[in-house]
Amino acid sequence: MNILWLAHRDPINPKAGGAEEIIKEVGLRLVRRGYDVTLLTGGWEGAKKEEICCGIRIKRVGYRAAPHFALPVELLKHDYDLVICDLGHAVPWVSPLFFRKKHIVHFVHLHARSLPGQVNVVLAKLLTAIEKMYFLIYRKSEFITISETSKNDLLSLGIKEKKITIINPGVNRDIFKPSNKSINPSLIYFGGLRPYKRPEEALYLLNEVKKHFENITLYIVGEGPSKPALQKLASDLDLKGNVIFTGRLEKEKLARILSEAWLNIHSSITEGWGISIIEASSAGTPTVAYDVPGVSNSVENGRNGLKVKDGNREALINAALSILYNHEKWSSSALKVSEKYSWDKAAEMWEDEILKVTGVK
Repeated sequence: MNILWLAHRDPINPKAGGAEEIIKEVGLRLVRRGYDVTLLTGGWEGAKKEEICCGIRIKRVGYRAAPHFALPVELLKHDYDLVICDLGHAVPWVSPLFFRKKHIVHFVHLHARSLPGQVNVVLAKLLTAIEKMYFLIYRKSEFITISETSKNDLLSLGIKEKKITIINPGVNRDIFKPSNKSINPSLIYFGGLRPYKRPEEALYLLNEVKKHFENITLYIVGEGPSKPALQKLASDLDLKGNVIFTGRLEKEKLARILSEAWLNIHSSITEGWGISIIEASSAGTPTVAYDVPGVSNSVENGRNGLKVKDGNREALINAALSILYNHEKWSSSALKVSEKYSWDKAAEMWEDEILKVTGVK
């Protein structure tokens, strides 16, 4: 079976995140099962126009909106049995309106919550309005989403419940696995350094926790537009001796720091799921987080971390202290939670949905 997967970024993209991780892990396993998977996406300066990643054939066309204009030609030139429209980023793929192909829509999260601060007000309103049109654009399509929260988002957009299937992401246990914790307490924030992720909350938390654990270190892993402001804030709070900005890391280096950390800090406004939370759990590292959409599903309160009311910084700090003073107990319970998540299981569920949509099953 020939599958065309549409996405704005691919797993090799320097800005790749959780949505691209799903494409890589699921696509890899579909290829192993005999499927031919092609990913049509945008590129970046210096990117190859075509290459193979994990068995997935990647075709890159220009930047930003360019793949949308290339899509009709791709569909006319090649006979695909199924098209997957990945909505990991805001601009929707409209091929279901013009081509009689079988489609699956992969919905990660509602962008209306994360757009403010990332794009200008006019564009945010436009993209939010387009998002509300999904029920028309994809009226004949089936949806796969990653959490109960994201399912509820789709229902709020007018998508019928019978068209929605939830498939939780998995975790790579070969990379994210427990090891000896650091001798002195260490914290980690890893993810995009951008406004809706609120990475500054990790610094405010460190500033208070440092009063209890003098020799504590916070690793901030990632890149993004908020980085200069974060570095200034670390200086203003006199935390430069306790904070290490690593930049973006290879998975293996990230996994080592994560496995040694006593606590993961997650402060986003919204997520579709929170893959990083389960990766932390698989490394034996619990998470403190604000109880927001998506995160509410991936943090099992009292098991792989603690959730507090959104915006309650004092509660977040108290939650962090309660875990740090009992981090060994939390490490084992977090690891236990991660065991229920598997990329193999996720890929099997994806295949079931593909066979149903294409009429093979």
